[in-house]
Amino acid sequence: MAREKGKGGLMHRSLQKRFASYFIKQGKVAVIEPYIGRNTDVLIFDADKTICLEIQFSEKNCLQVKNNFELGCTETWVICESPNILNNIRNKIKTNLEKTLFEKTKFYLIKDFFPRANKNNSRISRNKVVEENIGIKPNSEGR
Repeated sequence: MAREKGKGGLMHRSLQKRFASYFIKQGKVAVIEPYIGRNTDVLIFDADKTICLEIQFSEKNCLQVKNNFELGCTETWVICESPNILNNIRNKIKTNLEKTLFEKTKFYLIKDFFPRANKNNSRISRNKVVEENIGIKPNSEGR
């Protein structure tokens, strides 16, 4: 049986596919687990930049984002489900990475990419990624 594209557990591979699809729908090139001297979860090629997406469920290995820059990526986006883990990763990277590399690292929650209606009302939460990144647009469903 052929191995499914992506690495990690089922949730991790599912998110890799979801993020790749999100960027492909915008006309970007998105590659899951490319080898660029090391593997990265999803690599996005935009007109003037290369973005490494790193999906993190824990703080383990979060300092490896430094390698993305050494291998030529212009930005790294760390993406988490948990706000607590995201804050811990942000603090760890800020403490251990050079300031110029920290400034090229963005931190997002999964819900920042895929906002959904609030349970208490039908209003869809804002899309932080779209607001912060010119050229990144919501998909056809407005997310």
